[in-house]
Amino acid sequence: MTDFSYPVLVADIGGTNCRLSLVEDAGAPHRPLARIGTGSHPTPEAALESVLTTLTQRPRSAVLAVAGPLEGRSAQLTNANWHFDGPQIGRALGLEQGLLVNDFEAQAASLAVLGEADLATLVTGAPEPGGVRLALGPGTGFGAAALVTRGSRGVLVPTECGHIGIGPEDPAEEKIWPALKGGHARVTVEDLLSGNGLVRFHRAVASEAGMLEADVSAADVTTLALDGDPAALMAVVCFWRLLARVAGDLALAFKATGGVYVSGGIVPRLLPLADKPTIHAVFCGKPPMEDLAARFALHVVTAHDGAEQGMAAIAAAPARFGLDDPARLWFG
Repeated sequence: MTDFSYPVLVADIGGTNCRLSLVEDAGAPHRPLARIGTGSHPTPEAALESVLTTLTQRPRSAVLAVAGPLEGRSAQLTNANWHFDGPQIGRALGLEQGLLVNDFEAQAASLAVLGEADLATLVTGAPEPGGVRLALGPGTGFGAAALVTRGSRGVLVPTECGHIGIGPEDPAEEKIWPALKGGHARVTVEDLLSGNGLVRFHRAVASEAGMLEADVSAADVTTLALDGDPAALMAVVCFWRLLARVAGDLALAFKATGGVYVSGGIVPRLLPLADKPTIHAVFCGKPPMEDLAARFALHVVTAHDGAEQGMAAIAAAPARFGLDDPARLWFG
């Protein structure tokens, strides 16, 4: 049996926060339940139960999106110490069935249900109906997953693209790269395109300018940039350029003719500072593949609940995403 029993618990579990919602019936909108800190309880079972115990009607099934690599029915958060064992969680919470997905599998699944009002377009491109669509984005880490469709059936392809190595590509990046590198032997996409990465950019820009860097968070850098602070503004400019470069490179890797969709909580806040001509030039500037790259579209998902919408879509029709897989589904 692959049809999920309702109500279905859906949870977006990142390295910093865990957002829980309930989908009461197939096709119904998800109802937010709570937002709790990842690691606020010793185990994910305890964290989920702390919310479920407050409900008058407990869920019968669950789809849990986890920010880390999956092995069948188990997963480990990359940036926190929670480990997930699907059948064990099901027994602990009294669930009939469930599914673990990578957090960007959920984001990629949402591309099947999001509308134009949920998107801001940075590069129009020439998208191909039925082409591969790619969801990616910075948060506590950096994630990416593709949605490959063939007729009415799709397949979600999770990745660990955040851990690809990266280096400077232009004089501006070369100038600040020693400060960005910070003495580490290897710099990855996630090191720079994440909340901590935005802080790294701010530190590097401030160091290059001979400024005394303030002790700031990613949210502080965003606020300062929006207020016109020069170091923070330049950090955001560098962040956008690198994001456009990596998004364009990954579009080539997946031949994402259906479009690239940037998800997560960081980038929508930075939209007022997006220089579209520069982003377009960097995203599409991929010699000798300029003609192909010019076809790629680049969007930002502005909906705050994309992962939840994706999980609700998976629960309603797991076969639509190739997730009617007995090696991944678990039952009570």
